[in-house]
Amino acid sequence: MKETLTTLLHQFHGISLEELSRAPLMNRTDEKFAFHLSDLPEILTLMMPFYDVLNMEGKVIFAYTSQYFDNEEYRFFNDHHRAIPHRFKVRIRTYLDSNASFLEVKEKIKGRTDKKRISIGGFTEQFGDEAKSFLQTRLHENVHLKPVMVNSYRRITLMNKTSEERLTIDFDITNGTLDAPEVDNQSLSEVVIAELKQPKLNRTSPFYKLMKEKQIRPFRISKFCFGMMDLYGNDIIKSNHFKTKRLFIKKLTKNA
Repeated sequence: MKETLTTLLHQFHGISLEELSRAPLMNRTDEKFAFHLSDLPEILTLMMPFYDVLNMEGKVIFAYTSQYFDNEEYRFFNDHHRAIPHRFKVRIRTYLDSNASFLEVKEKIKGRTDKKRISIGGFTEQFGDEAKSFLQTRLHENVHLKPVMVNSYRRITLMNKTSEERLTIDFDITNGTLDAPEVDNQSLSEVVIAELKQPKLNRTSPFYKLMKEKQIRPFRISKFCFGMMDLYGNDIIKSNHFKTKRLFIKKLTKNA
């Protein structure tokens, strides 16, 4: 699949990382969609007239891995589970193609995402003073955090040709820990998560309209939450409120 997608993406007009960075969208609205990996080539083909692709020296598909953190009570996961409107996500994201790592805090406030990050050396079990200070500032309190999961995936990044809009497409998603990068249960391995990032929600977006035509509705899904459920199960974390989401993903992969 990767080779098929690479060939297809090389037919897009390519843009550099510098061009992409002109619209960082660190404060934005997000709309997510989930569909089967087998549908991705057709969807990309239909998007070609409207989007440019991030192309770095011929590379159009990039490898990411992230280490997520939570406290002893799994507060961040539980806040997602309970749909708390003001919640956080803490991770170290590593761009494997450039070997650059960033400590990131994503703050969700009533539907908007505010992301801040600082450079860091890589995955870690404990934070240094600079990272602790950053976390305390962003989380508005001192929270004792521990590593809880690691995930890996591939990403395609598209940018709207005419508006400040970015579309990230994640696939080949696997979950695990530092000691066991891929656990047996991988609920998202055949799923594509497409995330439409805009300054404010615009349903006239070409991608949004295509999803509507294909009857693929917006679907709130978190790689972090699904990874936690894959790793820990109901014995450690409660996930009853995610039952409908889990059934949807199971049906999506089974029907394909």
